[in-house]
Amino acid sequence: MGYRHQSSINVNFLNNLCSTALVTIFLIGLLNKFPAPKITGNYVIRIIIYGLLAQLVAYGYSYVFKRVTIMQSIVLSKMTDLFIPLAIFLTMGYFNKSSYLISIVSTIIVVCYIIFKQRHSQMNVAILLKIFMVIGPLLIVQAALSPLLTKGVIRLVDLVYFTIATIYIRCIITIITFWIKHHGLKIKDLKINKQIFWIYGARAVLTILAQATYTLATSSPNSGIAWIFLNMTNLYSVIFGSFALKEKVHISDILLIICIFGLALISK
Repeated sequence: MGYRHQSSINVNFLNNLCSTALVTIFLIGLLNKFPAPKITGNYVIRIIIYGLLAQLVAYGYSYVFKRVTIMQSIVLSKMTDLFIPLAIFLTMGYFNKSSYLISIVSTIIVVCYIIFKQRHSQMNVAILLKIFMVIGPLLIVQAALSPLLTKGVIRLVDLVYFTIATIYIRCIITIITFWIKHHGLKIKDLKINKQIFWIYGARAVLTILAQATYTLATSSPNSGIAWIFLNMTNLYSVIFGSFALKEKVHISDILLIICIFGLALISK
């Protein structure tokens, strides 16, 4: 989106269509082996809210990726580590002092990194704060409500069905958003070559896997510590981005990755 200047609405629309097509094939096979969960009004409402939050975060990250580098987007997400455990405490009444200590330390590391970058004129803090006001609240609200919305999703098969339903909801949301913007379901000047096809296909698979693992990680009241890991995983995308997107990686970036990774091992 950032380098090809693609619309985030278009990208999310195509991505969720591909993801929905894949999970539909999987769902057909799943229904032949495992009965579907009991569909109640409460279950439907929870999935709709959960899917809405997930898609809002996806749109939020789309906004982020179009304006900052991968490394800067990671810094923004890591800044929420300080607030997420408190938000989970408000919704679930669960608070772990040791995990919150890890959150504080990781936040301090990120703040030191930002100060260092600003002094070397490699980061505009004003722009980062503006963008954080978009993605930060979305991540915090999502983290706070996720354990509440996934309550009762314990068995693996229940997790799979919940994930599939979430992807369907996300697809419906993106279709509605796309329709409102374009007054139809046709993308003007859409050119899909072999490379673009494989990119969307790979992204669709990753969307499904990410949604499943995210649901598993955040379905527990003590998911505050899980968010340290969730916000850490995209640190490794910096390394990939240095090759695929030609984004320059500095020594300070590598040191931050090592520090956060070491902190995650300690917390584990």
